Amino acid sequence: MVEILYRFYLIRREEKLRTKALIVANYLKGMKDFYVELKWKVKIPLLSFLCPNDTFKITKYQGNTRADFTFVDYKRLSVIRKQLSYFLKFNEKTKGIDFIRVDREKNECYDPFENLDEEEIQLVLKDIMNKQRMNGSFKILECKLEENNSFFDKNKKIFEEIHGFMAQQYTLNLNVRLDRNPTEIIEYIDLNEDNYLNEKINIIKYIQSFGDKELHKGLQDGLHIKNDTVIKGIKELEKEKKMKATVWVVHNSPINSEDAVHLIESIASANEFMDKVLEFFHHPDIKKIIDNNGFPIKVEIPYNIFIDLTFSFDKYTEITPDNPLAVNIFDPLKTCVRKTRKEVQDIKTNYKLRAGYTNIR
Repeated sequence: MVEILYRFYLIRREEKLRTKALIVANYLKGMKDFYVELKWKVKIPLLSFLCPNDTFKITKYQGNTRADFTFVDYKRLSVIRKQLSYFLKFNEKTKGIDFIRVDREKNECYDPFENLDEEEIQLVLKDIMNKQRMNGSFKILECKLEENNSFFDKNKKIFEEIHGFMAQQYTLNLNVRLDRNPTEIIEYIDLNEDNYLNEKINIIKYIQSFGDKELHKGLQDGLHIKNDTVIKGIKELEKEKKMKATVWVVHNSPINSEDAVHLIESIASANEFMDKVLEFFHHPDIKKIIDNNGFPIKVEIPYNIFIDLTFSFDKYTEITPDNPLAVNIFDPLKTCVRKTRKEVQDIKTNYKLRAGYTNIR
């Protein structure tokens, strides 16, 4: 049953990507040509200097986009970097977007959304059945936008100069649901027609969860833990919490907010940090800023319960056809060696890569 569901999930995923690519392709063709830098960094209290950061150097020309970046991974307090690029190239035949990832150091390229083969599907299914634990996350339930005023004059709005623009500061009061994604093994009582259909009967014999150290130890020791204790522990792993974010808004900005959303949307499918940025842009309160011709040039939002993510836009420049930046934008695609996704992404040995296919929440 799980295999049937997962195979249909892969079909749905591919269809969703193609539909999104078509929307982005049509939108990009109508946008102005420009260059902009999107800088992001992770912040942890007292440890920010050790945290990862990067800059997306985004060039949009005609119906095509290139985003250069360097961040690959973060291990043992060190950032692993390479010279990498995403290319979104308009396809005349399909009228959609071809998504290409280029390793400029190795001069190789591949399609990161290329389908899994049978061997890879079986590996992912095995992970799902083994209940491999994913990273925790949170979902924004409510978001209220408030203008920040001076401490000395409550009627004076706070403005700050960011990258040469005067930006008004706002606070976002967030109500979020934290989900540390507990995984558990459930054993049911012997089922028959009477006890299965009777809602008053608890058909669960016991639950053992990976989401709590004490419960995890119980699982390792082979102990059967009482129902109410474990269920209480699992419920505590999912809770609501109030958090704050800060946004700096430039009114009448040369960067169109709707353009930025479509660019981030095209990158977000392949980058977890951009996915969180996209979630922020899609929230109704932020859309109010966008609808009023405001551009959130800098934002500091919670990435999870312990970590903040700050991103900002800088060096916006409109591009004309005689600009050398436009002429050379696709040079790496002319010389790179085309590889299959499987040749580049060895998900058989790299569990972290495989986890992206396993976590289908």
